This record gives sequence, structure tokens and C-alpha cells, in this order.
Amino acid sequence: MKTHTIILLMLIICSCEPKEDITLTPTPPKEIPARQDVSYAVTFSFDWNSNDFPTDYPSGPHFSPLVGWVHEKDNPFFNSGRIATAGIEIMAETGATSTLVSELQALVDDKKGLKTYVGNGLGSGVGTISMDIEVHTGFPAVSLVTMVAPSPDWYVACVNANLTDDKGEFVDTKTLVGHVYDAGTDNGVTFTSANSDTQPKAKITRFVDQPLGNGTEVKASFCTITFTKK
Repeated sequence: MKTHTIILLMLIICSCEPKEDITLTPTPPKEIPARQDVSYAVTFSFDWNSNDFPTDYPSGPHFSPLVGWVHEKDNPFFNSGRIATAGIEIMAETGATSTLVSELQALVDDKKGLKTYVGNGLGSGVGTISMDIEVHTGFPAVSLVTMVAPSPDWYVACVNANLTDDKGEFVDTKTLVGHVYDAGTDNGVTFTSANSDTQPKAKITRFVDQPLGNGTEVKASFCTITFTKK
């Protein structure tokens, strides 16, 4: 009986000891960066003059209306190595923008871009084209193109210009070379070559040959592009 009483007392004492608090502290939710909406002034500066680019320099040099879109980073639509869409082909050969805008708007509607843009052209080889664009954290990149006119299928572009830095912050300014591209849709070799469709289409490539380049590059002065935060 004494033994049973001792065991009962020990059980009572153990049941009265404070238990370790095993309450789990909830993990705080991951902080989602706030969306930033930023406006930029974009300026394409052209210096296509007969002294620096004398080979076959055409009469009436000009550039078609600037056209493009704001989109997610690294979108491949205008990338070299791809086959030009109908919209790129028409823009590069004629300067018309409506088909290209329709293609880009379809991508915007599919949540791959923020907005399409069409701006002014330039009626000479020397001067500037400017427009304002809006970007935000989800769509921080821009691609803009304009036809080199006259030409078989050549155009100037900034492709996938990302306006954020390594920390994801929007830069105050960014200056790029406006590279010349061959759409791969016409066989012409100089500015006023007769129309000659490339069949099948070739891939889009950087254009560095005569009459604009030296086989390695086109002088950077041909076009520079500046983005300035507003």
C-alpha cells in the first residue's frame, strides 16, 4: 500500500511540472517589392551623313516612324537569329507600322508586354526622333525600331534595352548604340536596289557590310539612343 501511494504521488508531481512551450512562431510572409512606375524620354540621334558614310549615299535619306513596345526582360521577338515576322518585314522594307503594332499588341494582350508605341519619323539622315515611354517593375525593357530608308530591308533598333540595374532599380540614364539590322527578307545589296524577295527568308542579322559598314561594324555615330528618367 505504501509503495502504491509513493507511485501515485510521483505521477501527480510529474503531471504538475510545467511543460516546455512548443508553440511555433509563424514565418513572416516574403516581402513582395512594391511596383514602380517610371517614365522615360527616349531619343534616337542619327548622324547618317555623306562624309562619314559616302558609299552609295542615297538622295532623300530618312527614317520611318519609330515603333515598338515595352515588355518583359529578354523577350525574343526582335532577336537576331530569328525569322522576321510579317510585321518586321513590312516595317523593314516599307516603313509601315500597322502590321507590326498588331503583332506586338497581341503579345501585350497575352500579358507579355505593357504597351505598344508608334512615334514620329525623320525626314533626313541627320537629326533626332524622341518619344516618351512608361515602364514598371514587371515590364522594365523596351524594343524600338525604325527603317533605314531607302534600303532593301535594313532597320535601326534597340532590342531588349533593360532599364533596371543589377539591384532591380530603374537607372537615371542609359545610352546605347542603335545597331543596324538586316531583316533577311530582301536580297538587295545597296540602298536603292530593286525589290528581290529572299526565298526562303533568312534569319535576322546585325548589318555591318557596305554600304554602311566596313564588314565588322557600322560606326556608332550612325545612331545613338538615350533613355532619360523623367
